[in-house]
Amino acid sequence: MCSSDLAAAARPFRPVSDAMLANPDAGDWLMWRRTWNGWGYSPLTQIDRKNVGKLKQVWSHELVKGTQEGTPLVHDGVMYVPNPGDDIQAFDAKTGKLLWEYKRQYPEGVNGGTNRTMAIWGTMLIDAGADNMMYAVDARNGKLVWETKVLEPKLPARASAGPIVANGKVITGRQCQPAATSDSCIITAHDAATG
Repeated sequence: MCSSDLAAAARPFRPVSDAMLANPDAGDWLMWRRTWNGWGYSPLTQIDRKNVGKLKQVWSHELVKGTQEGTPLVHDGVMYVPNPGDDIQAFDAKTGKLLWEYKRQYPEGVNGGTNRTMAIWGTMLIDAGADNMMYAVDARNGKLVWETKVLEPKLPARASAGPIVANGKVITGRQCQPAATSDSCIITAHDAATG
């Protein structure tokens, strides 16, 4: 058993349901902007105007090189960070310990780009790859669960905004780049469990 498997076995993980996405625990951040209404506010109250100036850094960790525009997801004390090139890192949010890392392998001629966010549902993190694939990794250990081709890998039509899950469906759109033709201007929905 590798170290990421040991870390996963020791940490309880509640599968993320549609009900949890609709009404997340106060300490969780389960999607970009936190809730479907897109407000982007935390209901936590420990930090306020009186004590915000006393905040101090307690840990840091190097991220992947490249343009960082990612919104991490947080669930049950684990922070999942999307990085350029579809590199996903999972950290213990309290200590900063790296729990696991997933590095997507692209076909020759495909380069990774900005990855702003991903989705979480069940026991999976679901993302839209720069290789025009939808894919899911196990949130407990970073192992690939499924992948589904959307467009040809080399078409410049990546989905950097990240997917949203609703009613068990993963919904995402693709960039409408001229070189990819109007056929790349699509929105897709995939079964979150199987892709």
